[in-house]
Amino acid sequence: MTGPRRADADAYRRLMAGAPPVDVSATWPAFGRRGGDGMREVTFVTDAAPGDEVMIHLNGITDSHRTDISPALLERVPGTDRHVISYLLPDDLVVSYRFVAGAHLDRRAGSTREGWLRIHEAGRPDARNGRSLRNPLGRESSVLVLPGGRIHPAWDTSAEAVESATAAAFDEFTIPIGDGPPLTILRRPRASRVLFLFDGDLWAEHGIAGALSRRADAEWSVVLVPSGSLERRSALLPHPDRLFEHLDRAVLPAAAEVLGILRPDRVVFAGESYGGLAAASVAALRPDVAATAIVQSGSFHFRAGAVPRHPSGETGDLVDALPPSITGSRFVVTAGTEESGMGELADAFSGAVRARGAHVEARRYRGGHDYAWWRTGLFDALDAVGAGDA
Repeated sequence: MTGPRRADADAYRRLMAGAPPVDVSATWPAFGRRGGDGMREVTFVTDAAPGDEVMIHLNGITDSHRTDISPALLERVPGTDRHVISYLLPDDLVVSYRFVAGAHLDRRAGSTREGWLRIHEAGRPDARNGRSLRNPLGRESSVLVLPGGRIHPAWDTSAEAVESATAAAFDEFTIPIGDGPPLTILRRPRASRVLFLFDGDLWAEHGIAGALSRRADAEWSVVLVPSGSLERRSALLPHPDRLFEHLDRAVLPAAAEVLGILRPDRVVFAGESYGGLAAASVAALRPDVAATAIVQSGSFHFRAGAVPRHPSGETGDLVDALPPSITGSRFVVTAGTEESGMGELADAFSGAVRARGAHVEARRYRGGHDYAWWRTGLFDALDAVGAGDA
């Protein structure tokens, strides 16, 4: 997608004519007509301080015009401080989004990495949307699920699902490991597998324990490997030498003390972005630790010592370091359709490890670089890994 197209939706016209949002739709964002091309009208509305401009940041989608944010600016309803925009979006989209308001928004904010990061930091969730999650920066984002979008049943937080959950089936352990954040282990009695999940501190905030308790089986114990600050994460996860030292010295001994012997064929590492790169590194370069990796939006473009760059499809250090044979390893590799360059990187990595004998399952999700679909992608992958051993 090169950028979302504006829509002349009925909800947009009514709001611009002065109708209160509560009279236009019972839920927001408001969905309109679906076209034969699979695109649906979606209307957003928000309130801002007098004189402020407002833009919408749809993860991975409005990034398409980050060097000129004009197409993402909402229109002010005449005589009010209410702002409105209507887009045509894929009917199966699942994406997080935020509103960014200010007296004057820099039209070229995304011309630099720092400027676009400021857009991320300045965003706020949609007060009219009850769906939300923590984004990778640790702030709250709203979640848009279009009518054709899919959420894994494990993330169903309806009253019925919550009531049937068996969260008490986990024994929880918090273990200090060096000078970083503590390790959290969710041990399920008689579990046959162990999932090591990078960015475990963020996954804990997302409610991973509750989601696991709502799965139909009880086969997984989980080790939540924390990242801590963004600086610590960047210094650890994409560097295999540092990562493996950290695993060997701190994480794996602590996990073994609680869970017993860790058999590589029963261990799965999973992560997203740098965490996805780290999970792939373990399964590719340390088969003595884990045979399987769940890799979501892996940062396969990373090169140590290079200036951080936008993913362009050019692979980095890990693909260069792959051994000639990886016949015993398995990878579930996923990417979002709206995260520029990441799909090509996922394909390149998948092709490289497949050529070396690994088993690879590649999947695409309609979304950006985003926990909105990573949550579903993780559990789809766990289902696939379990089914593969049935």
